[in-house]
Amino acid sequence: MTALQAVTAFAHKQDLRKSFNKLAKKTFGFDFEALYKSGLWNERYHTHAFADDTHIVANVSVSVITVHIQKVKRRAIQIGTVMTDPAYQQQGLATQLLQRVIKQYEAETDLIYLFARPGTESFYDKLGLTAVEEKLFSIPVSQIQRLVPDYRKLTPTANPQDMVVLLDRYGKRYPQSHLLDVSDGQHILGFHTLYDPDLEIIELLEPEALLLYKRIGQTMHLYEVISQSRISWQQIESYVAQPGITDVIFHFTPTFPDLEPYVHQHTERDALYVNKPELLPADFQFPELSHA
Repeated sequence: MTALQAVTAFAHKQDLRKSFNKLAKKTFGFDFEALYKSGLWNERYHTHAFADDTHIVANVSVSVITVHIQKVKRRAIQIGTVMTDPAYQQQGLATQLLQRVIKQYEAETDLIYLFARPGTESFYDKLGLTAVEEKLFSIPVSQIQRLVPDYRKLTPTANPQDMVVLLDRYGKRYPQSHLLDVSDGQHILGFHTLYDPDLEIIELLEPEALLLYKRIGQTMHLYEVISQSRISWQQIESYVAQPGITDVIFHFTPTFPDLEPYVHQHTERDALYVNKPELLPADFQFPELSHA
Protein backbone atom coordinates (compact mmCIF):
# COMPACT_ATOMS: atom_id res chain seq x y z
CA MET A 1 0.00 0.00 0.00
CA THR A 2 1.40 3.39 -0.98
CA ALA A 3 1.09 6.46 1.25
CA LEU A 4 -2.39 7.95 1.14
CA GLN A 5 -2.81 11.20 -0.75
CA ALA A 6 -5.35 13.93 -0.05
CA VAL A 7 -7.31 14.62 -3.24
CA THR A 8 -10.05 17.13 -4.07
CA ALA A 9 -12.02 18.21 -7.13
CA PHE A 10 -11.49 14.93 -8.98
CA ALA A 11 -14.82 14.73 -10.81
CA HIS A 12 -13.17 14.89 -14.23
CA LYS A 13 -10.45 12.37 -13.37
CA GLN A 14 -12.00 9.17 -14.63
CA ASP A 15 -10.03 6.69 -12.54
CA LEU A 16 -10.69 8.53 -9.27
CA ARG A 17 -14.34 9.16 -10.12
CA LYS A 18 -14.82 5.50 -10.99
CA SER A 19 -13.32 4.48 -7.63
CA PHE A 20 -15.45 7.08 -5.81
CA ASN A 21 -18.57 5.70 -7.49
CA LYS A 22 -17.61 2.14 -6.57
CA LEU A 23 -17.21 3.11 -2.90
CA ALA A 24 -20.49 5.08 -2.93
CA LYS A 25 -22.29 2.08 -4.41
CA LYS A 26 -20.86 -0.16 -1.72
CA THR A 27 -21.73 2.32 1.06
CA PHE A 28 -25.06 3.81 0.02
CA GLY A 29 -26.36 1.53 -2.71
CA PHE A 30 -25.99 4.06 -5.55
CA ASP A 31 -23.25 5.95 -7.35
CA PHE A 32 -22.92 9.51 -8.65
CA GLU A 33 -22.29 8.87 -12.35
CA ALA A 34 -25.74 10.07 -13.41
CA LEU A 35 -25.15 13.28 -11.46
CA TYR A 36 -21.80 13.74 -13.20
CA LYS A 37 -23.24 13.13 -16.67
CA SER A 38 -26.04 15.61 -16.00
CA GLY A 39 -23.49 18.35 -15.29
CA LEU A 40 -24.78 18.77 -11.72
CA TRP A 41 -21.57 17.51 -10.10
CA ASN A 42 -20.35 21.08 -10.24
CA GLU A 43 -18.53 23.82 -8.34
CA ARG A 44 -21.12 23.72 -5.52
CA TYR A 45 -20.31 20.07 -4.73
CA HIS A 46 -16.80 19.69 -3.30
CA THR A 47 -15.20 16.30 -2.65
CA HIS A 48 -12.46 15.87 -0.04
CA ALA A 49 -10.92 12.41 -0.04
CA PHE A 50 -7.94 10.19 0.67
CA ALA A 51 -6.68 8.05 -2.19
CA ASP A 52 -4.41 5.02 -2.24
CA ASP A 53 -2.94 5.53 -5.71
CA THR A 54 -6.14 5.76 -7.83
CA HIS A 55 -8.33 4.11 -5.20
CA ILE A 56 -10.59 6.46 -3.19
CA VAL A 57 -10.55 5.01 0.33
CA ALA A 58 -12.35 7.71 2.34
CA ASN A 59 -14.43 10.75 1.44
CA VAL A 60 -16.31 13.72 2.86
CA SER A 61 -18.25 15.97 0.48
CA VAL A 62 -19.42 19.55 0.93
CA SER A 63 -22.43 21.22 -0.67
CA VAL A 64 -22.27 25.01 -0.66
CA ILE A 65 -25.76 26.48 -0.32
CA THR A 66 -27.70 29.45 1.05
CA VAL A 67 -30.00 28.89 4.02
CA HIS A 68 -32.72 31.48 4.67
CA ILE A 69 -33.37 31.58 8.43
CA GLN A 70 -36.17 33.90 9.54
CA LYS A 71 -35.70 35.89 6.30
CA VAL A 72 -31.95 36.30 6.81
CA LYS A 73 -29.63 34.78 4.20
CA ARG A 74 -26.93 32.60 5.71
CA ARG A 75 -23.99 31.14 3.84
CA ALA A 76 -23.89 27.46 4.71
CA ILE A 77 -22.24 24.19 3.91
CA GLN A 78 -23.90 20.81 4.23
CA ILE A 79 -21.61 17.85 4.76
CA GLY A 80 -22.51 14.56 3.12
CA THR A 81 -21.20 11.44 1.35
CA VAL A 82 -19.15 10.51 4.42
CA MET A 83 -17.72 7.07 3.64
CA THR A 84 -14.67 4.89 4.21
CA ASP A 85 -13.69 1.70 2.43
CA PRO A 86 -14.09 -1.19 4.93
CA ALA A 87 -10.46 -2.22 4.33
CA TYR A 88 -9.31 1.21 5.55
CA GLN A 89 -11.61 1.71 8.51
CA GLN A 90 -10.46 2.19 12.12
CA GLN A 91 -7.69 4.54 10.93
CA GLY A 92 -9.54 7.80 11.63
CA LEU A 93 -9.58 8.80 7.97
CA ALA A 94 -13.14 10.17 7.95
CA THR A 95 -12.44 12.05 11.18
CA GLN A 96 -9.36 13.68 9.65
CA LEU A 97 -11.32 14.72 6.58
CA LEU A 98 -14.18 16.13 8.65
CA GLN A 99 -11.79 18.08 10.85
CA ARG A 100 -10.12 19.52 7.74
CA VAL A 101 -13.45 20.47 6.19
CA ILE A 102 -14.76 22.14 9.35
CA LYS A 103 -11.52 24.06 9.82
CA GLN A 104 -11.49 25.16 6.16
CA TYR A 105 -15.07 26.39 6.04
CA GLU A 106 -15.99 27.57 9.54
CA ALA A 107 -14.47 31.05 9.12
CA GLU A 108 -16.27 31.75 5.85
CA THR A 109 -19.71 30.28 6.59
CA ASP A 110 -22.53 31.05 9.01
CA LEU A 111 -23.70 27.46 9.39
CA ILE A 112 -22.23 23.97 9.01
CA TYR A 113 -24.62 21.04 9.21
CA LEU A 114 -25.12 17.41 8.28
CA PHE A 115 -27.58 14.56 8.66
CA ALA A 116 -26.21 11.56 10.57
CA ARG A 117 -27.23 8.02 9.74
CA PRO A 118 -28.48 5.94 12.71
CA GLY A 119 -25.61 4.56 14.77
CA THR A 120 -23.13 7.31 13.86
CA GLU A 121 -24.31 10.02 16.25
CA SER A 122 -21.46 9.75 18.77
CA PHE A 123 -18.97 10.20 15.93
CA TYR A 124 -20.26 13.73 15.23
CA ASP A 125 -20.54 14.71 18.91
CA LYS A 126 -16.76 14.50 19.11
CA LEU A 127 -16.40 17.04 16.28
CA GLY A 128 -18.11 19.79 18.26
CA LEU A 129 -21.42 19.52 16.39
CA THR A 130 -24.72 19.61 18.26
CA ALA A 131 -27.79 17.47 17.63
CA VAL A 132 -30.92 19.53 16.90
CA GLU A 133 -34.44 18.17 16.72
CA GLU A 134 -36.47 18.83 13.59
CA LYS A 135 -40.27 18.84 13.53
CA LEU A 136 -42.86 17.33 11.19
CA PHE A 137 -45.76 19.40 9.85
CA SER A 138 -49.11 18.10 8.61
CA ILE A 139 -52.75 18.97 8.05
CA PRO A 140 -55.92 16.88 7.69
CA VAL A 141 -57.82 17.24 4.43
CA SER A 142 -61.58 17.56 4.18
CA GLN A 143 -63.36 15.50 1.54
CA ILE A 144 -64.90 18.53 -0.16
CA GLN A 145 -65.08 18.00 -3.92
CA ARG A 146 -62.56 20.29 -5.63
CA LEU A 147 -61.92 21.09 -9.26
CA VAL A 148 -58.36 20.04 -10.15
CA PRO A 149 -56.60 22.92 -11.96
CA ASP A 150 -54.83 22.66 -15.29
CA TYR A 151 -51.34 21.25 -15.01
CA ARG A 152 -48.51 19.64 -16.95
CA LYS A 153 -46.46 16.72 -15.71
CA LEU A 154 -42.66 17.11 -15.90
CA THR A 155 -40.41 14.11 -16.51
CA PRO A 156 -36.84 15.44 -16.10
CA THR A 157 -35.17 12.01 -16.31
CA ALA A 158 -36.76 11.31 -19.70
CA ASN A 159 -36.92 14.87 -21.03
CA PRO A 160 -33.78 17.00 -20.55
CA GLN A 161 -35.75 20.16 -21.28
CA ASP A 162 -37.94 19.46 -18.26
CA MET A 163 -34.80 19.29 -16.11
CA VAL A 164 -33.77 22.69 -17.50
CA VAL A 165 -37.20 24.09 -16.59
CA LEU A 166 -37.07 22.61 -13.09
CA LEU A 167 -33.59 23.89 -12.25
CA ASP A 168 -34.18 27.29 -13.85
CA ARG A 169 -37.40 27.79 -11.88
CA TYR A 170 -35.69 26.63 -8.70
CA GLY A 171 -32.84 29.08 -9.24
CA LYS A 172 -35.32 31.96 -9.55
CA ARG A 173 -37.68 30.80 -6.80
CA TYR A 174 -39.11 32.94 -4.06
CA PRO A 175 -38.35 31.34 -0.65
CA GLN A 176 -41.76 30.05 0.44
CA SER A 177 -40.90 29.62 4.13
CA HIS A 178 -40.00 32.68 6.18
CA LEU A 179 -38.73 30.46 9.01
CA LEU A 180 -36.28 28.24 7.13
CA ASP A 181 -35.69 27.67 3.46
CA VAL A 182 -32.80 26.78 1.16
CA SER A 183 -31.57 28.12 -2.18
CA ASP A 184 -28.57 27.60 -4.48
CA GLY A 185 -29.07 23.86 -4.15
CA GLN A 186 -29.84 22.97 -7.76
CA HIS A 187 -27.27 20.17 -7.71
CA ILE A 188 -29.01 18.56 -4.71
CA LEU A 189 -32.50 18.96 -6.15
CA GLY A 190 -31.24 17.51 -9.43
CA PHE A 191 -29.78 14.55 -7.54
CA HIS A 192 -33.14 13.72 -5.92
CA THR A 193 -34.89 14.13 -9.26
CA LEU A 194 -32.48 11.76 -11.01
CA TYR A 195 -32.35 9.12 -8.28
CA ASP A 196 -35.91 9.02 -6.93
CA PRO A 197 -38.30 7.57 -9.55
CA ASP A 198 -41.29 7.98 -7.22
CA LEU A 199 -41.00 11.76 -7.08
CA GLU A 200 -43.79 13.45 -9.07
CA ILE A 201 -43.33 16.93 -10.54
CA ILE A 202 -46.18 18.96 -11.99
CA GLU A 203 -46.39 22.47 -13.37
CA LEU A 204 -49.51 24.41 -12.42
CA LEU A 205 -50.57 27.04 -14.90
CA GLU A 206 -52.46 29.15 -12.36
CA PRO A 207 -50.75 29.99 -10.12
CA GLU A 208 -47.47 29.59 -11.97
CA ALA A 209 -45.80 27.04 -9.74
CA LEU A 210 -44.11 23.65 -9.65
CA LEU A 211 -45.18 21.09 -7.06
CA LEU A 212 -42.96 18.15 -6.12
CA TYR A 213 -44.72 15.39 -4.21
CA LYS A 214 -45.45 11.71 -3.64
CA ARG A 215 -48.89 10.24 -3.10
CA ILE A 216 -48.69 7.23 -0.78
CA GLY A 217 -52.03 5.68 0.03
CA GLN A 218 -54.30 8.42 1.36
CA THR A 219 -51.42 10.72 2.26
CA MET A 220 -50.01 13.46 0.04
CA HIS A 221 -46.32 14.03 0.80
CA LEU A 222 -45.51 17.54 -0.40
CA TYR A 223 -41.77 18.14 -0.86
CA GLU A 224 -41.43 21.46 -2.61
CA VAL A 225 -43.41 24.42 -3.92
CA ILE A 226 -41.42 26.39 -6.50
CA SER A 227 -42.65 29.79 -7.63
CA GLN A 228 -41.25 33.24 -8.30
CA SER A 229 -43.90 34.77 -6.04
CA ARG A 230 -45.39 34.11 -2.61
CA ILE A 231 -47.92 31.26 -2.76
CA SER A 232 -50.92 30.85 -0.48
CA TRP A 233 -52.27 27.46 0.51
CA GLN A 234 -55.60 28.21 -1.12
CA GLN A 235 -53.89 28.64 -4.49
CA ILE A 236 -52.57 25.06 -4.53
CA GLU A 237 -54.98 23.27 -2.20
CA SER A 238 -57.28 22.08 -4.98
CA TYR A 239 -54.43 20.11 -6.55
CA VAL A 240 -52.73 18.87 -3.37
CA ALA A 241 -55.99 17.80 -1.67
CA GLN A 242 -56.98 15.37 -4.43
CA PRO A 243 -59.93 12.97 -4.10
CA GLY A 244 -59.08 10.20 -1.63
CA ILE A 245 -56.41 12.23 0.18
CA THR A 246 -57.05 12.46 3.94
CA ASP A 247 -53.91 14.27 5.05
CA VAL A 248 -50.89 16.19 3.80
CA ILE A 249 -47.39 15.86 5.23
CA PHE A 250 -44.99 18.69 4.49
CA HIS A 251 -41.34 17.75 3.96
CA PHE A 252 -40.19 21.33 4.56
CA THR A 253 -41.19 24.13 6.95
CA PRO A 254 -44.54 25.44 5.68
CA THR A 255 -45.43 29.07 6.41
CA PHE A 256 -48.29 29.66 4.00
CA PRO A 257 -50.05 32.86 5.13
CA ASP A 258 -53.46 31.14 5.25
CA LEU A 259 -52.47 27.82 6.86
CA GLU A 260 -51.66 26.68 10.41
CA PRO A 261 -50.28 23.13 10.22
CA TYR A 262 -50.01 20.69 13.10
CA VAL A 263 -46.51 20.30 14.53
CA HIS A 264 -45.27 16.83 15.51
CA GLN A 265 -42.12 15.18 16.79
CA HIS A 266 -40.10 13.88 13.86
CA THR A 267 -39.33 10.23 14.58
CA GLU A 268 -38.32 8.94 11.12
CA ARG A 269 -35.45 11.24 10.24
CA ASP A 270 -31.66 11.10 10.29
CA ALA A 271 -30.30 13.17 13.17
CA LEU A 272 -29.43 16.77 12.30
CA TYR A 273 -26.08 18.09 13.58
CA VAL A 274 -25.09 21.76 13.37
CA ASN A 275 -22.24 23.92 14.56
CA LYS A 276 -24.47 26.88 15.60
CA PRO A 277 -27.84 25.64 16.90
CA GLU A 278 -28.67 29.11 18.20
CA LEU A 279 -29.25 30.30 14.61
CA LEU A 280 -32.17 27.95 14.02
CA PRO A 281 -35.85 28.62 14.83
CA ALA A 282 -37.74 26.63 17.45
CA ASP A 283 -39.90 24.57 15.08
CA PHE A 284 -38.48 23.80 11.66
CA GLN A 285 -37.55 21.14 9.14
CA PHE A 286 -34.87 21.40 6.50
CA PRO A 287 -36.43 20.72 3.11
CA GLU A 288 -36.12 16.99 2.36
CA LEU A 289 -35.04 17.74 -1.20
CA SER A 290 -32.12 19.81 0.08
CA HIS A 291 -30.54 16.78 1.80
CA ALA A 292 -27.14 16.07 0.27
